[in-house]
Amino acid sequence: MKKIEVRKIVPANRSVEELNSHFATVESNAIECCNWAKEFPYTPKVSFAMFHDGENLYIKFNVTENDIHTLVTEDFGRIWTDPCVEFFVSPEGNLDYYNFECTCIGKMLMAWHPNGATKEDAPMDIINNIQRIPSLGTENFALREGENSWSLIEIIPAASLFRSGVESWEGKKMRANFYKCGDNLPTPHFISWNAIDWPEPSFHRPEFFGELIFE
Repeated sequence: MKKIEVRKIVPANRSVEELNSHFATVESNAIECCNWAKEFPYTPKVSFAMFHDGENLYIKFNVTENDIHTLVTEDFGRIWTDPCVEFFVSPEGNLDYYNFECTCIGKMLMAWHPNGATKEDAPMDIINNIQRIPSLGTENFALREGENSWSLIEIIPAASLFRSGVESWEGKKMRANFYKCGDNLPTPHFISWNAIDWPEPSFHRPEFFGELIFE
């Protein structure tokens, strides 16, 4: 099981320049586990870095991949069908978890998945409070062939974990996984940070989460 120690850094502001300066000081982690290589061998180049300031978690994804388009036009659409990065986290380290899924232009879905029960979509005020900074902008675009590089910064308040009563990321130990997919892209792919031992593509497998230790 992989592990990340998430440093506490308090930005003076949320400018892209300052945030990038902090991301440059923390560990970069590759999303490169091609768990279903026989059926889906394509592995784009993907990494992420993260830190927190107590109240907020800052994640930056960096992606280089081929042939992308953005068809999803709103939050809670079919996010996983476009170029998509995902963060799944279990605050209690059990089989209950939240999924944060976001396209390369910042369209997002999020839900609470209690073990053995029906998922609960996040209220829109929770989604609206998660800041997304996509390098490609927020407008939809048609197919862009060849190699494309993009990044996405997400700023996730601890209060986004709306069924867990979490007020701060500081000092917490959680379990999590990070993913990259694009189900309807010309070359579909399904890769993860921590390996998933499952016979078919499925990211909703909290038993294969890694560990996050927050300073």
